[in-house]
Amino acid sequence: MTNTMTEGANESLAKLKALQLAKLKYVVKIPPPPKLNLNGWPDKDVYDPELDKMFWWRNDPVLNEFHEHWHFINTGGNDNTRRNRDGEIFIHMHRQILARYDADRLCVGLEKVKALPDFRTPIPDSFYPHPNLFEKWNHTRVHFMARPANQTPHDFVQLIDGEVSIYTISDLEKERQLLIEWIDGGTNIKHPIPLKRVDSDANILGLDIERRFHKFGHNLLSNIMNPYTIGYPTSVLMGARAGIRDPLFLKWHRYVDDIFLRWHNYLGPSDFHHDAPNVTIRTTDIILAFTDVLLKVYPDGQKDKWSEFGKQTFGGSNFDVNFTSGPIITNEFHTKMKYREYIWREDFFDKENITYVFPRDWYYFLRVTNEVNITSFITFRIFIAPEVFSDSIVHWIELDKFKKILQPLEKTVIAREADKSIIIRKPAQKTESQFDESQIIPSLHKVESGPTKQAVSDKLFCHCGWPYHMILPRGTKGEGTKFKMIVFISDGTNDMVPLYDQCGSTSLCGAEKWAEKIPDIRPLGYPFNRPFKDGSYKETFKGLHNAAIRNITIIWKDDDFSEF
Repeated sequence: MTNTMTEGANESLAKLKALQLAKLKYVVKIPPPPKLNLNGWPDKDVYDPELDKMFWWRNDPVLNEFHEHWHFINTGGNDNTRRNRDGEIFIHMHRQILARYDADRLCVGLEKVKALPDFRTPIPDSFYPHPNLFEKWNHTRVHFMARPANQTPHDFVQLIDGEVSIYTISDLEKERQLLIEWIDGGTNIKHPIPLKRVDSDANILGLDIERRFHKFGHNLLSNIMNPYTIGYPTSVLMGARAGIRDPLFLKWHRYVDDIFLRWHNYLGPSDFHHDAPNVTIRTTDIILAFTDVLLKVYPDGQKDKWSEFGKQTFGGSNFDVNFTSGPIITNEFHTKMKYREYIWREDFFDKENITYVFPRDWYYFLRVTNEVNITSFITFRIFIAPEVFSDSIVHWIELDKFKKILQPLEKTVIAREADKSIIIRKPAQKTESQFDESQIIPSLHKVESGPTKQAVSDKLFCHCGWPYHMILPRGTKGEGTKFKMIVFISDGTNDMVPLYDQCGSTSLCGAEKWAEKIPDIRPLGYPFNRPFKDGSYKETFKGLHNAAIRNITIIWKDDDFSEF
């Protein structure tokens, strides 16, 4: 009797939900589907990828694979545990994507990416996913949804675990309002504990934004073309595999980052005098040289990575010589565009010829003086920013971070190769076969479905890192694009930064093992994690003996250069 009653109740509930969904389907207005040609693209007067100046950047397969790997690594554990500082990592990694995107937009003559103005204004950007790009849906593979220009976000319906949910724009606006109240020093029903204005609370805020507001926004924006989501495939904005391909991804993350920046600005400028080791580095102590030039001048130098060569050439009696010009050194970075055949191994093995940026390999030779008669542990932090964006903390691009030991009163020259950067996946991917190693093919998905999320994270960590071929913005032809470079030296005594290089990027992806702490006690993005003094990077770093700033120009070259 009880089972019969239960079955009857379940049947009634199912009918009620079906009726509710039927009504919602009638109420929710679905925009007309975009018109596509047989080749999968719209008419060229609607969208032409060849005229999209940033198509090559957003659609770089290795970049998108990095983003997907990052989300494999940084996820909640099966036992509700979290990776160390994962909220802070979320903000920092996406901020670095935005900084690099804006730098390359500058190089092609575009303005910085603009955040969404709100959730009700039509979105001018269209998005037509590549015809070779498919998603898994209902036990098959279908194309991701396209989005014509000037679409307006809508309230949307979802059926999750049998429960009907309606998500509204008003709900998202309320989430934002509660976040702003919290950031501005208040408390509310969602945030009963005050948010402190200390560096360590970056993780608390980042995690809260990522898990609620950020995901809610992705849901809303991904369902613009199918607000009645039941029975419809999603857009690339759902999931991490291809989101970067859509310009709206960058607009949304600029919106999210602006909220976090509001809190950052409350922290006030950093006082670096509490983190100033007794070392000196000058502007003329930042010396750069291309690897192919070094090989011509002194080929034996590759045996010790030009360490002794650097000391003999730029140290000793030459320690105070200004090497701003000469046949060995460079004041430029060079890039070029390359072509290769890309096979869509994650989809149906279609083949396509793609273009991608590639840097000319270089070495840093950094002269530094230990001013005290004790052994000193120091950490180098290297960043660049377009000169026109240099007063914006969110536009400084991290190039490297590494630790060295100085002997008492030592004056030395430290050689460091670019392709060992803490930012990139290592070993650096430079060849087509190495690029293909990033592809998330079925065998990697088997790893993804491993015993626990913690085990998957540990297994895939070495796959996580910024693509080496995109380590630099492309620059411009001719005279190039002007950048500023800073080498900031922090006290490395107890900062946890290792003396060895790791396979993945501990700066962008977190600690190598689930249970470990990020190997840096300082905030991610340091020393650009707080507002500048008087809004000026010059005022902020003026007079510091442990920081040096120099000019650098990035030139996109027509002629070829050697690769290693």
